[in-house]
Amino acid sequence: MKKKELRTFDLNQPFNPSDIKGLRWEELDLLSEEIRKNIIASCAKNGGHLSSSLGATDLTVAIHHYFDLPKDKVIFDVGHQSYAHKILSGRSLENLRKSDGVSGFQKRSESEYDPYEAGHSSTSISAAMGLALHRDLNKEQYEVIAVIGDSSLANGVAFEGLNNLANFDHKIIIIINDNNRSISESRGLLHRYFEKFRLSKGYLKSKSRYQRFLKKTFLTRWFYHLTSWIKRQFKKLLLRKNFFTEMGLYFISNVDGHDIKQLEKAFNYAKNAPSSVVVHVTTQKGHGYKYAEEDYVGNWHGVGPFDIETGKPLKERNPYYLSWSQIYAQLLKDRLKVDERMVLINPATMVGSCVDDLLEKYPDRVFDVGISEEHGAVFAAAVGLNKDIHAYYNIYSTFLQRSYDEISHDVARLDSDVTFLIDRAGLPGEDGETHAGIYDVAYLLSIPNIAICMANTMEEAIDLFNFSTIYPHPLAIRYPKDIVEKCGNHEPREVKLGEWKIEVDDGDTAIISYGPVIKHLVEEMPGYTIVNAMFIRPIDVDCLKSLFNKKQIILYDIYGTKEGFCSYVLNYLIELGYQGDIKTLAVPNTFIKHGNVLDQVKDLGITFDDLRKLI
Repeated sequence: MKKKELRTFDLNQPFNPSDIKGLRWEELDLLSEEIRKNIIASCAKNGGHLSSSLGATDLTVAIHHYFDLPKDKVIFDVGHQSYAHKILSGRSLENLRKSDGVSGFQKRSESEYDPYEAGHSSTSISAAMGLALHRDLNKEQYEVIAVIGDSSLANGVAFEGLNNLANFDHKIIIIINDNNRSISESRGLLHRYFEKFRLSKGYLKSKSRYQRFLKKTFLTRWFYHLTSWIKRQFKKLLLRKNFFTEMGLYFISNVDGHDIKQLEKAFNYAKNAPSSVVVHVTTQKGHGYKYAEEDYVGNWHGVGPFDIETGKPLKERNPYYLSWSQIYAQLLKDRLKVDERMVLINPATMVGSCVDDLLEKYPDRVFDVGISEEHGAVFAAAVGLNKDIHAYYNIYSTFLQRSYDEISHDVARLDSDVTFLIDRAGLPGEDGETHAGIYDVAYLLSIPNIAICMANTMEEAIDLFNFSTIYPHPLAIRYPKDIVEKCGNHEPREVKLGEWKIEVDDGDTAIISYGPVIKHLVEEMPGYTIVNAMFIRPIDVDCLKSLFNKKQIILYDIYGTKEGFCSYVLNYLIELGYQGDIKTLAVPNTFIKHGNVLDQVKDLGITFDDLRKLI
């Protein structure tokens, strides 16, 4: 009999989701290979979260093949694991993260295959519980699956979900994508055997009949309790306990996340279980691309465009420029060398903030707390509480908002000696709504005791950092995901709390702004007074009053929403009795779609042309 030829796949065309159901095991493996190639090519062109999606590709193919999507609901946590899912649900990664392409995360508006969406981690268990409750209240029949990986299980939100799941009578399936970055569990032949045995259909039916029969009379109930006790004693002898079984959850471990056949067997056990199940899957982060496979630091977690053959970035670095992250990273490194009473804390973004090399150098003073932003803030508050040790909390703006309560209650209320280095402040670019760094000023202004500032140049960054080393109160230093011109031999100057600078004094209109845009305002907006509000709080009242001879004051902010800097200064102008015309131009208070930053500036109406029209 002639062997049936294997099907080939052309992912340059949208994949038909229904096609996966009829594929054989060998064809599923081939499909996974093609999907990985497509993900690599798309990230090489557009940038994106490469390693996580490569590692989860086989797992995702198995989920789509076994479960009945989109009737069954699957949530990816963090959502950047979902590139293969997008392909299998008929979407193209051709313009990944561009304004005319798909988001880098699950997106409900994109597809019915995305029942939930998140860019921040550890929300999947709670979200899955909500979807399961909705299902059961409506008396519907489908599975709800949470795929949680990339250390997301280490966050408190995930543990809160698990804690509530123990007393939750609505079944969900949790798949832990363990890529050696998050969790390790007990292994062993007996452990695996008994897990699978107790989740087989025959075992579950027999167990149910056994319980019903023996609970009918007092004597048989006594016998049931005796046999159950004996069973528990054997389990104690033969099986090692783990966190999940102690919570009363069914637990399946040691599943090879790159073996589709083995994955689907585990899914079958999970589907047959009468209540919530945890499936522990082991995968290799970056699977299928050697540079990503060999990366144990995290350089291939999120990437810009690169050459597939060499792995080198396509965009060459300008030797005369540095990223703002590099500048503050170097300032931290220089200070750690000479100041033994300085501590650096970072929540799992050390590579992005260019401080990953400090863990080995200063293991007693540099801490990566993982995806635990709230813990990191309280940790920093306690470190800096007695003023003899200065704590730096280096964190992306979008993740800082998860620590709002701790910033208020623990850092600001206790007036702790903590400096927040807020990376990625400003527009989100390709990451979109979930990663916008535009809200922190507005919410930090609602908290007492915190000074907020942002540098215009590398020289100012050095001066503000030096100020932070002697300022014994909460301080937030913001900086964008961008590059800035290197400075030469800078002679540091003393910065005063709340200091503003009038960069240009010209004409009857004053433009007050802050951050790196100041340099461009000076160059491209001649004929106007340009004020550098280096400190967003406190305000330089004397400088503000000196502008009262101007007919018009424009408050301009491209790094935050109108509820932040603009509203704050506007209130001051009104209270101080300014009689001239006041206008504001800032980022609207909205969620910003993914795309190029320059396109976002145009779409939001905050370009220099928009500023000129406003004047």
